[in-house]
Amino acid sequence: MIFLGLGSNLGDRETLLRQAIGKLSEKLGKPVAVSSFHETAPVGFVSAHRFLNAVVAFNASIEPFALLDFTQEIERELGRSRKSVNGEHFDRTMDIDILFLGDTVLSSERLTIPHPHIASRRFVLEPLAEIAPAFVHPVLHLPIQAMLHASLAPRLFRLSAEMLSGVTSDAVFRSDEIISAVNRLLPQLTAHPLLHTPESLRRLVASERTEVWLVCDEASGICGMASLCLCESPTGLKAWVEDVVTDESVRRRGYGRLLLCRLIEEARGCGAKGIYLTSRPERIAANALYRSLGFEPRETNVYCMKF
Repeated sequence: MIFLGLGSNLGDRETLLRQAIGKLSEKLGKPVAVSSFHETAPVGFVSAHRFLNAVVAFNASIEPFALLDFTQEIERELGRSRKSVNGEHFDRTMDIDILFLGDTVLSSERLTIPHPHIASRRFVLEPLAEIAPAFVHPVLHLPIQAMLHASLAPRLFRLSAEMLSGVTSDAVFRSDEIISAVNRLLPQLTAHPLLHTPESLRRLVASERTEVWLVCDEASGICGMASLCLCESPTGLKAWVEDVVTDESVRRRGYGRLLLCRLIEEARGCGAKGIYLTSRPERIAANALYRSLGFEPRETNVYCMKF
């Protein structure tokens, strides 16, 4: 079974998707299944133009590179003149991705099958789950429905200098996306934020004594941040929680709790004797969260959890 992902964010998107399906059918036969059309925000680049996405399935026999040539020809016919290069993405009238070609597993400079980003892209998983929920990924050995369920959960990751330098192959976000997200969150922490450059953030996370954690929401967007700062003292290693913040648009979804639980776990794992944070009395909801996790209020707005 062939599964192809279609997307368009320029022109008459619905008409272009239907035209692409028609052109694919001329060579691959009548589709076995076509998902509904899903409107989504751009992923991997900034644009004012939203996408319309779909997945279509065909029961046909075709060589991988012949299929690639065919789909790229249709993209050109429907007005696409610029391909994504080195992770840089652009608006397009038509994008056709080969998601699966049966149980084929292929990795070459020109083509990778299954598509390498299926597991992290809800705009692919949602229409896929609609038409083939039980199909099993031939590399991950998971059904599509399970992959979609996993993608709906918020995810945490520790920011590293390698991510910001673009030298890690499994990075979820480009360095410019991370910098933009961090600088978007900072004004919620202070009235006069000192915005980060790639170099300043790299220096910060390169320290063994500072951990910066980010949380992604169910739409795979960075929506929160918190830092763990470790320091030696005469009575042992102590840990301070700093800069806990989530986007105002995702408050009350548990992302702050998720970040704090991870920092507590990290502090314990480092051998810290306790973990501290400061919070103003007027932050009623935040202070209630700290108490619910086991932090005890002390003098001068300090909260402490002893291990």
